[in-house]
Amino acid sequence: MTDAGSSLTRTIARQYDLFQTSLESLHKDRKFLNYGYSVSGTETFEARQQRLCLEVFQAAEIGKDDVIIDVGFGSGEQDFLLSNAYEFRHLMGFNISERQVRYANERAIRENLIHKLSFRLGEAERLSGVEGSSVDRVLAIECAFYFDRPRFYERAAQVLKPGGLVVLADIAFADRASFLARRAEDLRRVGTQSSNRAAWEKHFRTRSVRGINEHTRPGAQMAVWQIFETVPRSRLSAAERREWMKMGFYSQLVALGLQVSFIQYDLIVLQKV
Repeated sequence: MTDAGSSLTRTIARQYDLFQTSLESLHKDRKFLNYGYSVSGTETFEARQQRLCLEVFQAAEIGKDDVIIDVGFGSGEQDFLLSNAYEFRHLMGFNISERQVRYANERAIRENLIHKLSFRLGEAERLSGVEGSSVDRVLAIECAFYFDRPRFYERAAQVLKPGGLVVLADIAFADRASFLARRAEDLRRVGTQSSNRAAWEKHFRTRSVRGINEHTRPGAQMAVWQIFETVPRSRLSAAERREWMKMGFYSQLVALGLQVSFIQYDLIVLQKV
């Protein structure tokens, strides 16, 4: 990894450490960090966030004997949801936020789920300690735009068994907005639909790509108001407030990008052959 890539990874890790600290201080019951999946338009924001996770789980066709990796799992909320909704053998989560890893492991202990859920500090591009051809499913819910994508796809292919699936709820630049993807390191990681597909098809067969802009745009639009209305400034540090405000700003850029078709949100299923 380049120095620029390492610096970006450290910056993202610090951001999510701060997000987790503030989520815990706010005592939110469900600590999702995604834009959600809207159906009726009347759901709560948290219900939309949960629905996005369930859409990913359904696409993953999870079986009772499956070993699963969830990369960029946030607070782990989605994995506790998965453990209640599906039977599977074991899930390993990988995350670069030390605070989120600690929180998820502590919750797994409290809920007597350490036999089923374990969470590790580590990068999605490395998946340290995972043996080759040992995993049935790799999940990435609204996080792959942070990764060095070519390295992530290559490593996911190494750890998956033949026929195993990678399922992503993923944001990318539309091809018509490719000029934006060249402007900075963090935007290059987001990539375009075509460049990302070229990278993953070196390792996987594309089973399906389903555009879900109309379902995710409402949540992106709601995100900033959720931040402004529900985050009490007095209970957060100055650094935490800055990160929440920054997330609100970028949420509006994503919502605008989805509206004008500069950004594409897809549910992607890839299969190792």
